[in-house]
Amino acid sequence: MSALEMIRALYEYNEWANNRVLAVASDLSEEELGREMGASFGSVQGNLAHTVTAQVYWLARWTGSEPVGMPRLGEGRALEAIRESYAISHEGLRRFLGSVGEADLTRAASYQDRRGNSLERPLWQLMLQVANHGTHHRAETALLLTSLGKSPGQLDYLFFEPNRP
Repeated sequence: MSALEMIRALYEYNEWANNRVLAVASDLSEEELGREMGASFGSVQGNLAHTVTAQVYWLARWTGSEPVGMPRLGEGRALEAIRESYAISHEGLRRFLGSVGEADLTRAASYQDRRGNSLERPLWQLMLQVANHGTHHRAETALLLTSLGKSPGQLDYLFFEPNRP
């Protein structure tokens, strides 16, 4: 398996796992969704919104475009806004991955951090970072969901692979 095939598989897994967590989160009340529970971003809603925001921003950096699909949480029905953002983000990531060749993975990708510092890393490192970041916050979110009596079940890659299209 090539490096590109591995990254594509990782992003297929990322989408699968995100969708499992979102499906379970849809069983929460608005109060449960926003309940402060001590996670990195406080609540299920906070963690989900942070994770999809990161996907949106990194994709925009890689494509040199404006961020598309930011969750609009102030308009009510937060989970619907978050789900829509994930759908847009996943679609954009699939399109991007379809346009990337093996040689592109080693190209230097320039970006600015939140402090305005210019940085550069190989694209493959940034792509692994985004997937790993999602795994970290998804695990936190799964713990929050489980604490609320709504476990998303097994999210390990090995549970994804046998059902992979």
